[in-house]
Amino acid sequence: MSDPATPQPSVATPEQRAAIQSLTLRSAAAIAIAAVASRLSIDLPAGAAQDVAGALIDLITTLGLVGVAVGRTRARGPIV
Repeated sequence: MSDPATPQPSVATPEQRAAIQSLTLRSAAAIAIAAVASRLSIDLPAGAAQDVAGALIDLITTLGLVGVAVGRTRARGPIV
């Protein structure tokens, strides 16, 4: 039996997971990157498309958050 004091990991349903963590989104990005690399005759090492896709999604998310922060800062300042 499990110890009640030991925290049990929770399993998130697909509705609770963020879209950015979706394997479908990452897989689609990896397929697109692999297709572009193939079209440009670039030979990617195994797993490189997945790594590039993850980095690209993280970059887009970070830039989006920076944009939101800048927009909120400008909205709170004086209107000139």
